Amino acid sequence: MNLEDLEFPPKGAVPTVPESVFSWWGLMGTLLVFLLILLVSLWVIRRLNRANVRNMNVPWARVLDRQILGGQQSLYLVEIAGQLQVLGGSDHHLLKVGEINDPEIAAEILEEIATRPIERVDNLTKSLHKLWPRLFQKKESFSNELERLLDEVKK
Repeated sequence: MNLEDLEFPPKGAVPTVPESVFSWWGLMGTLLVFLLILLVSLWVIRRLNRANVRNMNVPWARVLDRQILGGQQSLYLVEIAGQLQVLGGSDHHLLKVGEINDPEIAAEILEEIATRPIERVDNLTKSLHKLWPRLFQKKESFSNELERLLDEVKK
């Protein structure tokens, strides 16, 4: 069979291209599933972060702040029996770095922690708290606790 023997379509013929059907419902469903996965992953990340800094339910010891140094090393600002302690820690070791005895320095540090800008993830979760307050259990606010500590330091 030669190429010369093949017939060409007539000049006015246009090849038919199947139309793609665009579904708004499919787009909205995909977007909803994506947002749901995003919110669940943010919730899991928050839970894992809380697991790293274990909340102690004792009145004499509280973790006030944590700064990640690199890898698995962190600095912790802890209030133990009314004294501010700086602890250095990793997964397997905890070491007392120092103690903050000066009330002015302690007040300055606590005020900086209280006025630190909130991360965007926290803003998102706060807006979710406003939308569905029953979904999230209300805990004592960290800023209220810091204000209480600042008042104790000033006395």
